[in-house]
Amino acid sequence: MNIITNPDKLRGIESRIKVENVSRRSILKGLGIAGGLVLAAPVMSRQAFAAYKTGAGEMPHGTVVDPRVFVAIASDGTVTIVAHRAEMGTGVRTSLPLIVAEEMEADWSRVKVAQAHGDEVKFGNQDTDGSRSTRHYLIPMRQIGASARTMLRRRSRQTLGRAGNRGQGGQP
Repeated sequence: MNIITNPDKLRGIESRIKVENVSRRSILKGLGIAGGLVLAAPVMSRQAFAAYKTGAGEMPHGTVVDPRVFVAIASDGTVTIVAHRAEMGTGVRTSLPLIVAEEMEADWSRVKVAQAHGDEVKFGNQDTDGSRSTRHYLIPMRQIGASARTMLRRRSRQTLGRAGNRGQGGQP
């Protein structure tokens, strides 16, 4: 039954349906309010992010925030990121390395994920119970990626500096 063609023959819940005209102005007002919330979200999230306590530090063996443990870059540019938590259906074998790659500004198509062996002294806590891997390791994985990016930038500045000096009569 079509509500528009037979409005007198409506039964049950169909009789309570109300069709309203929606103006462009009301849509723009709604978008303006939603846009204000979206603009405010990054400001609020930065403050909350700085104070975000994950609880991972209190876990046995805590966290390890060392890019040399979790990131390797091959001569062909392939980035290998170690997943230190086991995949148990929550996607951490992808999400945690993806966080590192995002902070490094690495091309995900050139990233390989390697599973870590069990070594909590080297990798930090490796428990995968409680669906808390991403919650506990969001900040440490961002720190690892940011540290790796900083190390790469520093190394490339040094390399470019040496190459620039060669053309100006400097030492190789």
